[in-house]
Amino acid sequence: MSIRVYALLMPGFLIAPQVVAQVNAPLETDFDIESVIVVTPLADTDSQIDTEPLLGEISVTGTSEKVLENGVRIRARGTLRLQADHPNRPAGIGGFGPNTASPVGAFSGLSAAAPIEASDIRARLETAYLQVDGGYGEMRVGKDLGVGARFHEGAKSVLSHARLDSALLDPTGLSAVRTRHDLTGPSLKVSYASPRILGLRGGLSFTPAADADGLDRRPMAGTGGISPETENAIEVALNGTRRLRESGWRFDVGLAWSTADVSNIGLATPYGQVETWSAGTRIEKDDWTLGVSWLESDNGLPQSAYSAWSTGLHRNAYDTDFSIEFGQAQDHGAQLDSQSWRVGAARKFGDSTRLAIGYINDQTERINQNWDSQGVVVEITLSQKIVEITGN
Repeated sequence: MSIRVYALLMPGFLIAPQVVAQVNAPLETDFDIESVIVVTPLADTDSQIDTEPLLGEISVTGTSEKVLENGVRIRARGTLRLQADHPNRPAGIGGFGPNTASPVGAFSGLSAAAPIEASDIRARLETAYLQVDGGYGEMRVGKDLGVGARFHEGAKSVLSHARLDSALLDPTGLSAVRTRHDLTGPSLKVSYASPRILGLRGGLSFTPAADADGLDRRPMAGTGGISPETENAIEVALNGTRRLRESGWRFDVGLAWSTADVSNIGLATPYGQVETWSAGTRIEKDDWTLGVSWLESDNGLPQSAYSAWSTGLHRNAYDTDFSIEFGQAQDHGAQLDSQSWRVGAARKFGDSTRLAIGYINDQTERINQNWDSQGVVVEITLSQKIVEITGN
């Protein structure tokens, strides 16, 4: 049996003594559906990449959970998503140059190749994992984000999908700021997270092959026929939280490091080991929240480092959320300098409807080229629980 198979099966052997046949507790299962529409009714674009007036996503999430008599919680979770994103930037992958063949950054997904064109509608099973949570911590096995992304801390945004940092839907096609430490996307992996002790929680993830073709991350995708093959990815993360009850201040901090072996699919390129670092914090006081995050990766290529940072201020007042965000990114391999900002407001209408309106601006520079897109976006979110079952 290969080392990869052992790595994925080992958590089952470790937690088996806790998960004994205790069937008295009920099995709770529910299904939720969420749809998000991003409309850009007003836009001013000076770019070779057109602004998309309508983007959207529909997701269905199912969760089954059972709590055993010894307190161990067993959970199975799956999410199916259908998405129409910018056709030039599927899952953030993008080319911004004239080259017919150029290596893409193993983390950033950016290159100096020509802009790509992909189907603007894709469906993927993004999440499918089994989780066991007990007194010794939490173990997950399956398609899921690694601890680097799960332990992320940073700015809050009123835009859930068209947000500035690590956007899920990109109306302008120019979004390049990514500080969420997601190296492997929804690839098959095993993760362990410790219990929170004195406000601190550690985590470790191992991904044998980062081969997921996800909606938000495509680790093996390229832009000019040259794609990275990322294997044996290890992520280590730490999350801390501290609330000062007398003053009302709350501090959350996230730190992460990851590394993986990177080789080439296609033409010969000097891919090697990829290493990525990130840090972020979120500070809350009453209705105010300040977030700051930073990431740097060598992209698995010489002289191709990617770095990004973002910050944002969020406030809730009059039953409405307000936020303003700013961020910058630089990719030496693609020779890109980018900056973005967002300002907007959002409000809930009942339990299932949320409306957000924002003004966005994305700018990207490469050598003697400047691309600039700005406009108004309207983000409508509808969510509803469609099935809830309790049984044995």
